[in-house]
Amino acid sequence: MRLFWEQVALPVQALIGNADVIFSPANVAVLGAPVPQVLMFQNLVPFAPEVIRRRRESAKFRFFVLRAFGILSSRLARRVVFIANAQREAILPWLGVAASKTATVYLGHDPAFSPRAIAAAPGLLRRLGLTQPYLLSVSQVYHYKNLVELVRAFARATTRLPSDVKLALAGAEHERRYAALVRRTIRDAGLGDRVKVLGHVPYHDLPPLYAAASQFVFPSTCESFPNILIEALASGVPVLSSRCCSMPELAGDAAVYFDPFDPEEMGRQIVTVWEDAALARSLSEKGIARAERYSWDRTAVKILELLETAAFRAT
Repeated sequence: MRLFWEQVALPVQALIGNADVIFSPANVAVLGAPVPQVLMFQNLVPFAPEVIRRRRESAKFRFFVLRAFGILSSRLARRVVFIANAQREAILPWLGVAASKTATVYLGHDPAFSPRAIAAAPGLLRRLGLTQPYLLSVSQVYHYKNLVELVRAFARATTRLPSDVKLALAGAEHERRYAALVRRTIRDAGLGDRVKVLGHVPYHDLPPLYAAASQFVFPSTCESFPNILIEALASGVPVLSSRCCSMPELAGDAAVYFDPFDPEEMGRQIVTVWEDAALARSLSEKGIARAERYSWDRTAVKILELLETAAFRAT
């Protein structure tokens, strides 16, 4: 239905509305667009063979089609936008378009994500059945989010952490098989009383959930611009992250990094930040400052400039 709307209904609306330019923000452009287009790449997965290899055959075919549409779209678009330089470096070689046709525009974050959000935490934690202290990870449940390795890392870290420290996993379970594997890993590790699977948490409840956490751990292996990571930085929670993809580019020195495929290293870093109060405080302060770089207002201004340039060049 989305494909039909993009490829049939949208160009008709562009004609009826006498549009000057079409902005396609999700990897696929309008193939028969009647006006110039600006294309934004957001999803890195179709261009990440190491991630696709771990998927079922039906999913592999879907990503092959999405990659093909993305390549064709980039050649039809007047300008191509990436949302991180690391993403640009990963995708651009697939496209066969000139680098001069591209631009990098960072996304922003909601100002609701702030240390001040902790004021609403007591009521939220009661509703969720969650008590402090806890480590937090937020992401929709897909295999590349790497939650099994996070659980294994936490199992290793529990030998050095106080017995009341828990791990909270928040996010809708889109891949049911992988979600089941996460739960089985929790059970097999004997962590049923220390890992809280929260499932989907409404967006408006996330700011206090972040702000009340003792650490935020982001183990993902494939990201373009993970808003979740920026939200954690803005919340003032000490951040530990995978060193894959754009994470070091975005978080800079405001996070401690680990190899996402090495639960041993991940667990050590969790313990290191837990035991070093000065480091945790420094990460918190640097994270708040770092997050100020990412503003939706700046994103909007830059996108508008690209749209105007595309429309002007067509006249």
